[in-house]
Amino acid sequence: MKLVFYGDSMTEYLHDSLRAFRGYFAPALPESAVELLNYGVGATRAEMILYRMLHEFWHGRKRMVPLSVLQPDVIILESCAFNNAADRTEGLANFNAIWDQIYDACRIYAPKALTIFYITIPPAPVIPDELANRLFFHSDPAIFSYRFEWRSRYQDQFAAWAAARGIELLDIRCDVVAMEAQGQPRTAWIHADGVHPNAAGVDLISRRLAEEVTRRVGVAGTAK
Repeated sequence: MKLVFYGDSMTEYLHDSLRAFRGYFAPALPESAVELLNYGVGATRAEMILYRMLHEFWHGRKRMVPLSVLQPDVIILESCAFNNAADRTEGLANFNAIWDQIYDACRIYAPKALTIFYITIPPAPVIPDELANRLFFHSDPAIFSYRFEWRSRYQDQFAAWAAARGIELLDIRCDVVAMEAQGQPRTAWIHADGVHPNAAGVDLISRRLAEEVTRRVGVAGTAK
């Protein structure tokens, strides 16, 4: 099986080898039986997902080939909601239009592939401590509140787009919200920047994706 993962830094954080996903997905299968390709690139917008599907793309020394050449068995697509959020309200319609084109590209250029759309962990409404803010962000508290609101809005928009298209969606936000209700803070899964998954978050995302692929493909020897 050949599986390709598309997304932004949230996907890139799952590591190039996707080792956590592999451990959950096919621990009983030889490594040569499953080819995993991480095509996640930080700061990616949905438009760049579409470009990487249609054209050869280099990220550093890493070559990403188009779908027409790749011909994967499974395509896993993360919403890229965090980066498109900079567009605010005026970008919502464009966000939908780009995802329509991505959906069509999967059907045209990889018609036999199973396509899985998912929403990753939600952002946390945190403000980095003074040292981290000074070193990495240089923003005042109002900026972080603004970013949190629009990242959440675009995740909601992606869920609404999938529902309108009749797409079965894996929404990992539901897992995080359920654990919050049981007393597990959202920050248990997220780095201090309020966005990117820490080691526990990578494990959670990888496990849920492995469960979803296993459920929809049914691979002998995979984790349940």
